[in-house]
Amino acid sequence: MKNLFVCNGYSDNIAIVNTSTFEKVQQISLKQDGNDRIGPHGICAYNDKLLVTNNYSNSLSLVNVKKKKVEKNIFIGMNCNDVKVIENNAFVVCGDINNIVNYSLDRNEIQEEIPCGNMPHSIDVHDSLKNIVISNMNSDSITFLKYGNEDYISNIRVGEYPTKALFSKDGKLIFVCESNMGSDKCGNISIFSAENLKILSRIPVGNSPVDMFIEKKMCFVSNFGDGTISVIDLEKFVETGRIEVGGMPRGIIKDKENIYIGDNYNNLLVCVNYYNYKKKSIYIGKEPTGMLIL
Repeated sequence: MKNLFVCNGYSDNIAIVNTSTFEKVQQISLKQDGNDRIGPHGICAYNDKLLVTNNYSNSLSLVNVKKKKVEKNIFIGMNCNDVKVIENNAFVVCGDINNIVNYSLDRNEIQEEIPCGNMPHSIDVHDSLKNIVISNMNSDSITFLKYGNEDYISNIRVGEYPTKALFSKDGKLIFVCESNMGSDKCGNISIFSAENLKILSRIPVGNSPVDMFIEKKMCFVSNFGDGTISVIDLEKFVETGRIEVGGMPRGIIKDKENIYIGDNYNNLLVCVNYYNYKKKSIYIGKEPTGMLIL
């Protein structure tokens, strides 16, 4: 049995959904001591626990999955958007200070702050190569660096308002979700070489793409502005189809035959079968964003 963990940004909790039955089985409140808004946004696994970045409380929450509770909230910096872990270091995207904060989970202290572009929004790491990529929304760029050699930092110009950047499984490619948010133009998925940081292809998708999930030779993109999911063939570098889901799709993740999408407008979790496009949905909380399956 697998569980899907979903950050509900306005409900200040993590919803837990059983993927076998497609039922919300529990939720974990991130509030402690009656504090104000939390705003969970990004999520990743750390050993047998969860790390959650919080927009409004500017913190990183360490969540015990077995006990279904927050062990501690750590102040990191303004507008924490996303997090990834290398070894025992949490790299946290802080959107309002234009830095990536390296927080040691062993020493419980900030190790360093790494400058990036303007309003960083997402982070991805390649575990074996120890490479890191960040999408910077307001500077229309991505930042590429190597773990253990933070003197090596490259900022690469991309399309407008990039909301996500991901490595391919082998680490040779970087996929960038260029949202073009606020314009009438469609968005794009751009593909860069991780070796020379040159662009290889640009694939048009839907209106205001904000998130994507890569599985083998396929990429699934949530188009926030038109309520669709773009399906991309990464061998041919073309969009092969578009799935209508409605609402405002944001976070997206796939497991086996099912694609899971967080609908920000209707506060729903939508499940679409990839093979027959059959759709079902459940209410999970307000403003679903980051997702993780364990």
